[in-house]
Parts: sequence; C-alpha cells; structure tokens
Amino acid sequence: MYRYRHGAFGLVSDLALPDLVSDAVTPADPAGFDATAVRLRLEAVPEALPDPHKTGLLWQASGDEVLFSLGEAGRYLVRGGRSIGVAPGPDHDSHPDRLLNWLYGSVFAAVLLQRGLMPLHVASLRTASGLVAITGPSGAGKSTMAGALLSRGHALLADDLLQIDDVAGLIRTGPATTVAGWPGVPRLRLSDEAIAAFGLGHGDWVPVEGRSKSGALLPLGGRGRPDRAPGPLAALVELAAAPDPEMPVRLERLTGLDAIRAIHGALYRPGLSQALLGVTGLRAFSFNLAARLPVWRLTRPLGFDRIDAGIAALAPLLGRQA
Repeated sequence: MYRYRHGAFGLVSDLALPDLVSDAVTPADPAGFDATAVRLRLEAVPEALPDPHKTGLLWQASGDEVLFSLGEAGRYLVRGGRSIGVAPGPDHDSHPDRLLNWLYGSVFAAVLLQRGLMPLHVASLRTASGLVAITGPSGAGKSTMAGALLSRGHALLADDLLQIDDVAGLIRTGPATTVAGWPGVPRLRLSDEAIAAFGLGHGDWVPVEGRSKSGALLPLGGRGRPDRAPGPLAALVELAAAPDPEMPVRLERLTGLDAIRAIHGALYRPGLSQALLGVTGLRAFSFNLAARLPVWRLTRPLGFDRIDAGIAALAPLLGRQA
C-alpha cells in the first residue's frame, strides 16, 4: 500500500504512482491519515452505470459516482470524492502511461469536484506575487509556452491541472478573499520538436503515446523534490493566436464577460464540472473568480521563433526568474 499527499488531499493507493513518489508520506498516525484520504483500489469496475444522469466523452455520472471507460486502457469509478476503483485494461502492462494520464487528469478532476475543489486546465508557475496560471484552447500553445518558460529559468510547477480551494466560497456571494491554488502533478508534456527547440533534451524525458504534442513527459523538479506548496493565485493568462503573423504581441487585461469566458474556458472538462456542480453553481464560480482574480489575454503569433516576444510581454506578471 502506498500513501501520498497530492495537493489538498491525501491518497492511499494499491498502485505505485511514479509521478507522485515525491509526495509519498510516512504519517505519524497512518490510521488518521487513511480516514480522510482518497482510497484507490484495484477492483472490478462496471462497464456502465445503471442510470446515468449525465454523460460525456468516455465518462458518465450518476448520483455521487463518475465512471470513466477508456477502452483497452481500463476503467475508473470515482465515488463521492472518497474512493477510486481501478480496473486496468488488457494493454495496461505494455502501455501503463495511458491509465496514469487519465488518473492524473480527468479522474483527479472528478475527485476534486466531489471534494469541493475546482480543477483548472492550466500550466502553473510560482512568482514573487503568487501563482500565475496559463490557459488557452487546444492548439493555443499552453504546453509550448510552459516549456519555453521552463527553459528560461522560470519556476514551472505543473503543465496540466491546478486545484482551486474554497469553491463553495467562490460560489457564494460575499467579500473578496484571496484565492488559493495547489499545483497538479509535477510534470511537463511536450513534443519532440519543442524539446529540441528549447534545449531541454538533457532532462529525464519519458516517451509517451498520444497526440503530436505528447511526445514525452518530464518530471518537474526531479522526482523527490518538486515544489508542491499551495499559494495565492495572482493571475490567469489566456493564450490566443494572432490572426496575422505580422501582428505585434499584445497583453491586455480582460474584464466583465470576457474575463468570465476566459475562466470558463480554463475549466478542466467543463461538461463534467457542470454535471457535478450544476449550471448555476458553475456560473457563480466563474463570475466570482473573475471579480477576485486579474485575468489577461496574451495574443501573439505562433512559432518557436516568435516565443521570446510572448515571454517578454508576460514579464510584468512573471517577475524575476527563479
């Protein structure tokens, strides 16, 4: 049995989780730790829920259960933010990364939502003023920008998921308070081309299958020493591709509906978030977070040769390099 501390929750697992080894704990009171931790078990998982009230791409929800069916990779069943049932598929031994990628992303997102936390699909960096989160639609270059910032000495914490604390407080109408964030799994996924372009080939990269940008994974900070501490969320930056490659880079502050839309676009699996929080709760979260958090849009031409201009525009938000 393995015990981990991952962000805002503990995890007791039947499976060894390589990217969380650095978060392994030996608590003075294992029984007390186990009582509040999420329990991950290898067990039989149904192929479908009996009466799902919501369904999405490869997932369905019913009551306090969320089922992820991943074909040959296996299945996950999340129950009430308290337990995760895992049934590895026939190709797990030859491709274990497929099951782990879903665990670290969508499955953990469901756990967070059921435990009153909000997962954002962002790259997160630690700065002198707090955490800066970078988001954008598919193809906007979030991971590429994260890799470029890492290569230039910035403190990249995670590439995929950020845990937002006190979702209940953000859904309620009340006085503005600091929004706290917890970094996700400390790793970066990049294409082979980006790794070469940014001079990151010396890292301990692990090849993975998937889309072209998913050529390899890099544990951030080295397994055993990643920065996992929570911090105040200082800014959210939405990346946008310039329609004209000759357009100058522009960093602009978003307000009102533009800021709310940017936050909604940063939600990890928004359909799942809506299924578990409801439309009203999700709108209230986005509205109140937009009122408390500076939201920016960085518009820049795409391409490895244009990345420096985008990073220069971000300098006021990122501050000094780590």
